[in-house]
Amino acid sequence: MNIYETIYMLAAIEELPLEHTFFKSRYFPTDDMMDVFNTSKVLADYREGKRKKAPFVVPRIGSVPVGREGFKTYELEPAYIGLSMPLTIDQLQKRGFGESIMSGMTPEERARHLQLHDMEELSARISRTEEWMACQTMLNNGCVMRHETDKEGVYEDVEVKFYDEATNPALFTPAATWKHSTVDSKGQITVGNWYEDIYQMLARQKRRGMPATDLLVSSDVGAFLLEDAWVLRLLDNRRVEMGRIQPTELTEYVTHLGAFNFKGRLLDILVSDGGYEDEDGTDKPYLDDGSVIVTAPDVGRGLYGAITQMERDEEFHTYAGKRVPQHIADVKSQTKETKVACSPLMVPKRKNPWCVAKKVLG
Repeated sequence: MNIYETIYMLAAIEELPLEHTFFKSRYFPTDDMMDVFNTSKVLADYREGKRKKAPFVVPRIGSVPVGREGFKTYELEPAYIGLSMPLTIDQLQKRGFGESIMSGMTPEERARHLQLHDMEELSARISRTEEWMACQTMLNNGCVMRHETDKEGVYEDVEVKFYDEATNPALFTPAATWKHSTVDSKGQITVGNWYEDIYQMLARQKRRGMPATDLLVSSDVGAFLLEDAWVLRLLDNRRVEMGRIQPTELTEYVTHLGAFNFKGRLLDILVSDGGYEDEDGTDKPYLDDGSVIVTAPDVGRGLYGAITQMERDEEFHTYAGKRVPQHIADVKSQTKETKVACSPLMVPKRKNPWCVAKKVLG
């Protein structure tokens, strides 16, 4: 058995735990049987939200035929992500990270250890890109995937959008910048305009028959809500359950602040302060400042296309999987390379399953 053959590396990388994601896992889960394709293109099915009720009929009629709910199918080409980590003889002669000074590990053993670590590191980077794609798909009802080319500074942008209109129909535009609630000299509170905007976003989703349970906000919007006088006053009102604040850390960068009642409908307030390091080395947030999203879990799918690559036999082979590894060796330069490729795409299950507002704080 050659552990460097792709079929064995595939089994190994599937056993490695994926870096935990929030947006990808909660809103775009992947069904390994239905959402991982053995072709380079994927099929995305989605339909409109429906709220039709059943008609009344007299008993002698028995029943009234109704049409099935239709759906649209699109053939899409996912993004392509390919990362590799080189391994040289010089690196094998040095003590590895976390390795004991008195370690008796041979260069051969160290090479196998580094290969496993490299696959885990490359997979984690891909997970962060998938998390970014999930956020972009919700914020923009689509995603622009910038692909690097073999020329420095030259890119190919591949755009996918999930609407046919001239503008994004899932975008909600507030009438004015959000303002805090105010308290007059008699202690009377005038609620801020943010409350009505969030309710209108929620009502829009309900009118379309879409589930709406989550209020996703960026860190600055989360701080804004916690500082609002009306929120604090109502949460202290014992006569009626208007909401609750009970911060719970869901992941290292997403906190569940609690639930709040918007005219009879509860929304879970989820605050994200997570981010990533961009290609140019700058730190950027997953959710831009001033972002607000009203949606629900499991509104999308994480799809994966197949990866085709040339193997040692100098033939092309195609593999289906969320991560496809490859071992590349160059005897002349005395180097090895661990490569991990992925072809992901985040798609909604229904049309506009989210309502988005941007730059609400100005």
